[in-house]
Amino acid sequence: MTPLVGVTTASGQTGRYLVREFARRGIRVRGLVRSMRAADAAREAGAFETAQADLADRESLAAALAGLDLLVFIAPPFDGREDAHAADALAAAARQGVGHFVYYSVLHPSFRGVPHHLRKLDVETQVKDSALLWTIIQPTMYQQTFLGLVRQATDGVLRLPYSPAARFHLVDLQDVAGVVGEVAADPDRHVYATYELAGPERLSSTEMAERVAQATGRHLRVEELPTTSLRLPPGLPRTTIAEMLAMFAKYDRAGYPASANVLRLLLGREPTPLATVAQRELPNG
Repeated sequence: MTPLVGVTTASGQTGRYLVREFARRGIRVRGLVRSMRAADAAREAGAFETAQADLADRESLAAALAGLDLLVFIAPPFDGREDAHAADALAAAARQGVGHFVYYSVLHPSFRGVPHHLRKLDVETQVKDSALLWTIIQPTMYQQTFLGLVRQATDGVLRLPYSPAARFHLVDLQDVAGVVGEVAADPDRHVYATYELAGPERLSSTEMAERVAQATGRHLRVEELPTTSLRLPPGLPRTTIAEMLAMFAKYDRAGYPASANVLRLLLGREPTPLATVAQRELPNG
């Protein structure tokens, strides 16, 4: 029988990409979700089954891990209790006999002054201190995140809360999902590995907009938006807002440097460039 892989936050953007990749490979996926609506999204992505699991509820989490061969632990964005939730997941995975724990972290978790990165660094330490077999995935910012800004720019102007000159190595989430799929398909080959995953191009936001415009026939330009003018979702906690501002300040100082070497080796090919992803995921003009 094929292995049974659990994915937390399975209805989120990352979770759906991973579920689709696992399903494509014939790997059975249990989507761990908080609601029936989220369960529908996970099944639509290709989940074999779903289980209701609240990361803040140890009992529901432990029950949802029963019978899994491998768990991919993805926390919600800017989860202020990610370190505690991961500790509960590690303990539950050990009790339930889960064979392999894949922690979905972030590129450069040791960034000073960026609290949500530092929480992930703490979780990485917990994972490495555990008795479980583990793999850590460290992706940089997604190309899909930038393309989301393009979709929102109905007037063709991308307004960013950091310098348009700051440079990034964005990564295709589909490439990242391919790597996690390899780990799930043959976890023994990836025991105790930590993988930094970044794309092949070091681009400013201005250059990104130019690449996307050329690839899709859109007219795009980039402006820097003062953080005081940010439009944020209503009800967003102040702590989350503060962490987002700290991240933007880090981008202003140093961008988000990375290397594509690890992803290139794992894929056995050049990582996907932004223009290709834009052609794949955005309608023309």
